[in-house]
Amino acid sequence: MKAKLTPELAEILGAFIGDGWIQSNERSLYIAGNIIKDKEYYGFLSHLISSNLVEVSPKVFLSWHVMGVAIHKKGLIGQLIGLGFQKGKKSLVAKIPAVIMNSSNMNLKVSVVRGIYDSDGTFYCDKSYAKTSTEWKRTHKYSPVVGITSCSKHLLLQITSILSELGIPSDLTQRNKKGTLSGRNVSDSYFLRVRKKGCVSKWFELIGSNNPRHYRKYDLWKKQGYLP
Repeated sequence: MKAKLTPELAEILGAFIGDGWIQSNERSLYIAGNIIKDKEYYGFLSHLISSNLVEVSPKVFLSWHVMGVAIHKKGLIGQLIGLGFQKGKKSLVAKIPAVIMNSSNMNLKVSVVRGIYDSDGTFYCDKSYAKTSTEWKRTHKYSPVVGITSCSKHLLLQITSILSELGIPSDLTQRNKKGTLSGRNVSDSYFLRVRKKGCVSKWFELIGSNNPRHYRKYDLWKKQGYLP
């Protein structure tokens, strides 16, 4: 099957940007995540890939302690590289390809952001730490946040630009600086955040999520106004 840049492929590309890699010999492409937390999501992603590229099934990679999907067709992988899938180590230089960033097709932009969010994002709620807040706000996680963490500042700035086109304000902060943390070497990392009820609701209205881990939390927050 010849790979074409559609909203479905853009969403697959987003998942790849978040949690994927291509071996340097271009013989294998992997997208993988948490064995427990992402099990349902990789069921969805395997169906999306099977419907639009090639038949795959979710698999546990025991040696890596992850669950994910794999493509082992060099010809197809070559086509995907031509469409912007980056090969080799990409965590520091991950990016949305220019063919999407420069497109007037918002469906492509929305889909790639959704894929990145579903594979590398989070949804949570904060308490209020203001002394003037009510006791309820200081004891309940009620203030929603959509967030994406990446070592690629450029990638998050690209997402910020797309969100701006959609009328969704966001902010970007640095989480870690390159060095040693708890005995481990760490790279610079950044956090893109969308806050406030109206903005978070607009995210889920215009971009949404196909990861049950995210949309179940969002649905619970909408239903009861806070998270446990």
